[in-house]
Amino acid sequence: MKNLIILMVLVITTAGISGGIDQAMVKIYTNSVAYNYYLPWSTDAPMESSGSGCVVHGNMILTNAHVVTNETYLQVRKEGDPRKYQAFVVAISHEADLALITVNDESFFVGIDPLELGELPQAREEVTVYGYPMGGDALSTTQGVISRIESSRYAHSGLSLLTVQIDAAINPGNSGGPAVIDNKIIGVAMQTMTQADNIGYVIPVPVIEHFFEDMEDGKYDGFPSAGFSYQTIRNDAFSAMFGIPQEQTGVMITKLAYDSPAGRAFEIGDILMEIDGSSIAGDGTVELRAGSRTRLDYMVNRRQIGETIPLEIIRDGVQRTVEITLSTTLDDLTIVPNKIYDTPPEYFIFGGTVFMPLSLNYLESWGYDWYLNAVDYLTYPFLFDNWCTDTREEIVVLTFMLPAEVNAGYESLQNEIIETVNGTRVKSFSQFVELVEGVHGPFLELTTSLGSVIILNREEAIAANGEIMTRYGILRDRVVF
Repeated sequence: MKNLIILMVLVITTAGISGGIDQAMVKIYTNSVAYNYYLPWSTDAPMESSGSGCVVHGNMILTNAHVVTNETYLQVRKEGDPRKYQAFVVAISHEADLALITVNDESFFVGIDPLELGELPQAREEVTVYGYPMGGDALSTTQGVISRIESSRYAHSGLSLLTVQIDAAINPGNSGGPAVIDNKIIGVAMQTMTQADNIGYVIPVPVIEHFFEDMEDGKYDGFPSAGFSYQTIRNDAFSAMFGIPQEQTGVMITKLAYDSPAGRAFEIGDILMEIDGSSIAGDGTVELRAGSRTRLDYMVNRRQIGETIPLEIIRDGVQRTVEITLSTTLDDLTIVPNKIYDTPPEYFIFGGTVFMPLSLNYLESWGYDWYLNAVDYLTYPFLFDNWCTDTREEIVVLTFMLPAEVNAGYESLQNEIIETVNGTRVKSFSQFVELVEGVHGPFLELTTSLGSVIILNREEAIAANGEIMTRYGILRDRVVF
């Protein structure tokens, strides 16, 4: 995780720019304001950044999602034109780190021939990456070779999707620039590995096409997740016991998310042998193309939401075929979501007590090494046990107290998971708010995972809330979706 950092990537050198590509290149200027997940009613200071993009079909500019994340004002400048034009986000996929933006002034696109998408490249093909690195305004390029093609973790979203690794030199400055072979886009510059030399990553054409196809109806659905965990099978005795006909093939289903597509088709202990027509090796990989393999997750996330795929399983020694309809994304099935962008954080203040749903954004308030610095009972669900269950869809955290007379004695409580409200188990954040506001008796009783018991006088807490909000300069007592 330390090795992957989103930079305003790519490339630097000053030679070799072809006239066919540079006329479609765009430099992007972003003003943005990020939400503060420690003080959820506030935002961080405004910041300016820049990135790269290229014009594609339909007067659209293709770039990275992280280039335009939390934007408040966008401008673009096409190559060879000193003017800046106001731009607008049309579609965005934070999962795939891709975005489409456009300019309402149609004169911007006059004289530009849009770039076309190519194919998934082969290893060892030469590639050129275009962009606007920091330190100047001129278009620059770098050249390299395709090193490998496999599923890797996207630093912006945390999702594992198909990735092309290249050995071109990577420098801050032009995320979103196209990687080109034979004058066609084979990927979009995304991120670099900081603890190694000349290892960069681009988003390949199949992922770009998935995004485009998803947006054909004007609504972004995302990448599907089946909602299961598995154990690899690399032991011959294991294979023999479960009736697996070939050694080191298949994986065992070990956990299922509640109300997930996989949960409606699998049972714990099933051996998954084949997914969507591809045989699964004992290490959990499938063949991407001859001589190349990638994680079996690829067979799911290459599909669109709503599609159905067949699977071959062994259950009780009998091989059978099942089908699942891919109706959910990863965030639909996990209790702690991956990074949230472009959306204000949810929170609720009652009697000076601040509550939030646990998210990766909140964990990152502990800093870059949050998984080392944050308390383990908050990091464990995200890192190791993140599937929803029938009793829990979200984790509600008492983050800290805004000290006041009504909550006197509880000032030291912070970062505790709320388990019950007046004896009712907490399932989700919206349900928690309803439970707190639906209490009819004189007292509100909260219990936490650490054994703390919090008793608040309900009427006094309601009466004090306005004064507490004023004292701490907070305009709203909640944002709840």
